[in-house]
Amino acid sequence: MEKSNLELKEEFLRKIEDIKNSCESLVEKVGHLQVDLFNHPDKDLEKALDKLNNDFSNDHEFITEVWHAYEDKVNALK
Repeated sequence: MEKSNLELKEEFLRKIEDIKNSCESLVEKVGHLQVDLFNHPDKDLEKALDKLNNDFSNDHEFITEVWHAYEDKVNALK
């Protein structure tokens, strides 16, 4: 049986949310590693982690906006 338009959009929404959660997890993991480096400084790694944290944070913010917009679209179909 073929899925309805709403079912497909809900599935897409769940996948977008999964991506959002993955981005959040990356931000958290980088943050934990940055804290660990307080006791064992490594300037090169700190610089790379700062860039990663910034990039992942921006990605998380963007995908969260996408998720909210798509969630509104799906809810409008209900």
